[in-house]
Amino acid sequence: KQAKHMQETFEEIIDNMGGQITWGKVGKEGNYGLSKPGEIIHEVGTTRMGDDPTTSVTNKYSQLHDVDNVFVADGGPFVSQADKNPTWTILALAWRMSDYIIDQVKQQNI
Repeated sequence: KQAKHMQETFEEIIDNMGGQITWGKVGKEGNYGLSKPGEIIHEVGTTRMGDDPTTSVTNKYSQLHDVDNVFVADGGPFVSQADKNPTWTILALAWRMSDYIIDQVKQQNI
C-alpha cells in the first residue's frame, strides 16, 4: 500500500510541476518499485560497535576507541543487519552521536 501510494504521489508531484516521467511508470506488475527480499544488499558492519576495544572499533556513540575525535556516521558500527533498509537506524545513531559530540565539546573532552 505504501509503495503504491508513493509512486502515485511522485507521479502527481512531477505532473503538477510540469515534469515528465522518462523512466516509465512502475505499477503493480513491478511491485511498485520494490525489490524482492534478498535482492538488495545493505553493506554495514565494517567498524563494529562495542564496549571492548579488542573486539570492536567504535563505542556506543560511534566514536573510535583509539582516536577520540573521529566518529563513524554511517552503517559501519552495526553489529549485524537484517534484510531491511538501515537508513532510519543510521539516522537515529547519527542523532545520538551528534548529541554526544556536542556534550563532549562543551566539556572540552574533544
